[in-house]
Amino acid sequence: MKGIEGLVVTFLLNALWQVPAAVAAGLLGDRLLRRAPARLRHTLWLAVLAVAVALPAASPWPSHLPASREASPSAAPVPDPAAYAAAWRAAFPSDESRFPAGVGAAVAGLWILSLLAHGFHLGRAWRRTRRLARGACPLEIPDGFEPVVSRCRSVLGVRNGEILGSPEIASPVTLGARRPLILLPSRFFAGASADETASALGHELAHVRRRDYAVNVLCEFLLLPVAFHPAVRSLRRRIAETREMACDEAVVESLVRPRAYARSLLSLAASAARIPRPSTTLGVLDAQTLEVRMKRILDNHPRIGLAPARAALGAALLLLGGIGLAASDLTVRPVVADARGGDLRPFAGTWSGDWVFDKDGGKKMRAVDLEIRPDGRIVETWYKYQKKGVAPPQKVVQPVTGYKVEGNTLKIEIRVEDFAFRDKTPGIAEIQESLELRGGDAAVFRTLSNSYIEALKKSGEAVPPPPPPIAMKRVS
Repeated sequence: MKGIEGLVVTFLLNALWQVPAAVAAGLLGDRLLRRAPARLRHTLWLAVLAVAVALPAASPWPSHLPASREASPSAAPVPDPAAYAAAWRAAFPSDESRFPAGVGAAVAGLWILSLLAHGFHLGRAWRRTRRLARGACPLEIPDGFEPVVSRCRSVLGVRNGEILGSPEIASPVTLGARRPLILLPSRFFAGASADETASALGHELAHVRRRDYAVNVLCEFLLLPVAFHPAVRSLRRRIAETREMACDEAVVESLVRPRAYARSLLSLAASAARIPRPSTTLGVLDAQTLEVRMKRILDNHPRIGLAPARAALGAALLLLGGIGLAASDLTVRPVVADARGGDLRPFAGTWSGDWVFDKDGGKKMRAVDLEIRPDGRIVETWYKYQKKGVAPPQKVVQPVTGYKVEGNTLKIEIRVEDFAFRDKTPGIAEIQESLELRGGDAAVFRTLSNSYIEALKKSGEAVPPPPPPIAMKRVS
């Protein structure tokens, strides 16, 4: 599967399992941090988001490994990890997903529609947020509440964040990245107590100090490509939950006692009407996890110290990184299963061919193996040798991306992501080859074309002629 269609389907196939793997790693790490400050748990979940997006995003692109140096005659043979990994992956059919022709285009089209729908939703929330900002008006702070507001700003160390009023909201919210705004309901001070004012303003000022609005908008944009995945809902919930808990802790540590803060949250929740609010704004009643937050606020169990908490965060990030590295090495790639390719049963089996270096055929070296299954799976293995022959041959395993049967000849296509020729920069090579049956268990293998070599030839580079035909035998 090639082109944009192949990139999209590869991304989606890997997102289906890599996103849940990242979230599962986050849940394990979160268990290590359950008694740690919420801001460290929030850091962990932001890292989970980055891994959940980066893993499938990197899956369509080949990873280029540095070429191994030529071994000296006295040096011991050094195993090639890439060769072992390729051979190991080739043993598992799950590494490659086969699709009927046309399915990939349909899947890519549905994903694009999903991306547009979620982008439209995010854009609409952004426009509503800007409308709220434009419709806000100056809010007069009564004299009795001025000391409360000043104390909140002083304790939290936040001087910016203009306080305005809005008739369109029912609870305090924060918006704006470069110019933060704290919006209060127009009649907020008419019914709020000093504790409720300190709780609400302290929470919103904590958002401003942490720059949560900008981080939240960035997270929403990053999640757009994987927004279709059900696991993303859990990820969003954890990010929002730990973000709000971090602001709760900032308030109860310096402004309001835990029980007074919990009562204030309940009072604000009871007085708030169910008015829709843009998802890009942040508020004291956010995350729809008020019950969880209340339990955390009123929990009297001791928390772990900052140093052990940071050590636990480091362990959680190492766990997340390890799972991410393991997942990145198990990339699933789609291959079109073309029903019109023909009947592979006459070609089924494992074929092996040697390079012959003399007329008598006495000097041979293994050249290529070709494993053909009737279900359409074809795997080709080439053998690469050191110039001086001091190390075992390196096996290069390449799954076949397409095939076609023409009489007694099987034509196959492979795609090599990092094809290298002499001292040229490695690049992608589309290679066409054929296996022609000669009766019984004998066949002839030929290389028909190589896009990388042809491109060099067109640019005026000196290139060798195509490799000579290789006599093949069916060994199993």
